[in-house]
Amino acid sequence: MDQQDNIPQKGGFNKIVTDIYSFVKKRKIATVITAVAVALCITVTAVYYSANNDAPDNVSSLTSETVSKYQPADVSTESEEPAKPSEVSETVSEVPKQNTVSSSKPQSSSSHAASTDAPSGAGKPSQSGGFKYNTNLDIEDNVFFDAMIYTGYNIEKHRADGNMWKYILASQKRGLGYLSDITYGGGSTGYETKNGKPDISYFEKHGLVCASYVSYVYFNYLPNVAGIDTSSLTKPVRSTSANDWYNAAKDWIKKGYSRKISFTAKDTAAAIKFTPSEDIPIGSIIAFCDGRNRSDHCSHVVIYAGYKNGYHWVFHVGNENGPEFCAVERMKFGPDPQWPIAVITPPSNIRMSAMIEVNVTDSEGNAVSGSKVTLTSGKNGAAVSLGTTGTSGKLTKEYLSYGEYTLKFTVPEGYTADSTEKKISLTTASNSKNTVNIVLNVKPQVSDTPEESGTSNDETDSSGTDSALPPESSGSSNVTVSEDETAE
Repeated sequence: MDQQDNIPQKGGFNKIVTDIYSFVKKRKIATVITAVAVALCITVTAVYYSANNDAPDNVSSLTSETVSKYQPADVSTESEEPAKPSEVSETVSEVPKQNTVSSSKPQSSSSHAASTDAPSGAGKPSQSGGFKYNTNLDIEDNVFFDAMIYTGYNIEKHRADGNMWKYILASQKRGLGYLSDITYGGGSTGYETKNGKPDISYFEKHGLVCASYVSYVYFNYLPNVAGIDTSSLTKPVRSTSANDWYNAAKDWIKKGYSRKISFTAKDTAAAIKFTPSEDIPIGSIIAFCDGRNRSDHCSHVVIYAGYKNGYHWVFHVGNENGPEFCAVERMKFGPDPQWPIAVITPPSNIRMSAMIEVNVTDSEGNAVSGSKVTLTSGKNGAAVSLGTTGTSGKLTKEYLSYGEYTLKFTVPEGYTADSTEKKISLTTASNSKNTVNIVLNVKPQVSDTPEESGTSNDETDSSGTDSALPPESSGSSNVTVSEDETAE
């Protein structure tokens, strides 16, 4: 039986209250008793409805526990129903900078430092096209860039030609020799592996679409190549569906892992004028709708690649080119124009870059303050200061590139160390948290007076009595010699 069959019809509650009030008034019962009776009625009714798992429409004085029972676990103002095209168009063109492209307000969640601190286009160009599992703050060198390179994209030639971060027409890229052998096709889920790694040959044979490419990055490349565990994240119901990916990313928001970044998007003749309210962290999910019939239904999904040379770049598969990077601003062109509808940050419960914690103590485990710690990259020689230890003896640093480093530290007064540097590796283990323990030796206390070897001037004889022997007959070799005696 449907549970709703046991619930009284709407209006039943009002009738109960009215009957009680009439009864009390007719018999002229005291006001205090009337109030008690009505309150009891409300409480009993609320408990009844609570037991039947449904909230009455017109009970405003339920207990806070009962009211909270009917609130969603994570309140979202976003409607699952597609917005009317006219509504979306109006919002996009008129919404203030601090509002989202839809009419909903972004929900705050646990802080994701990369979301707020990531500078657009930060960092120097990488000197290598290899797959380095590095910080997601550097547009030139991060795990999401590496994931595209892993598909066979010829980044070395692209850089050598001087065309990095310059917009190139899609029809010209294959002729320039940049693209991989993967083309557009729905025959792959993105999850296929071979020997525990993404099966690129399978993708080359069966193709990828926009959603399966994002599935490959988040649930194949990151865990199986970069070593970043993404198993806690909601997956799309269908890995090849852009709208399912949009719904999965919304669930990241509901779980507190991600949040929306508001933006404005205006249609111009030359391009989409896309203006986010803050820096978008690399790795964010951007959802697009059909540019001709705008709604909240996602028709294209991409991964944000960073800001450079006036464009907001994304990694995606959008045509026969297969995996490539393109600009949000240029998505309005082509046979299937797309329009941005949501920007969702990478999940905050997963580090996409290395974090280090350094603990400086003595041999007893006591924290040591005053030790200055620096890291020098074995890749490019860049030095990063972690600061100077305080009373906790602890220093931490986020957003570091994975790889080999030399850690150097100073030894505060009163301590010694066998060496002042360590060779370390920053890896993806333990959610990319790397811990280094430095143990210093406490320097022995030194007496203010010189120590003398041998017997003292005041000796004890075999009988146990003190004997005062003159210095020349004491037999001691630690005799202080004056300058006159030396000259003689």
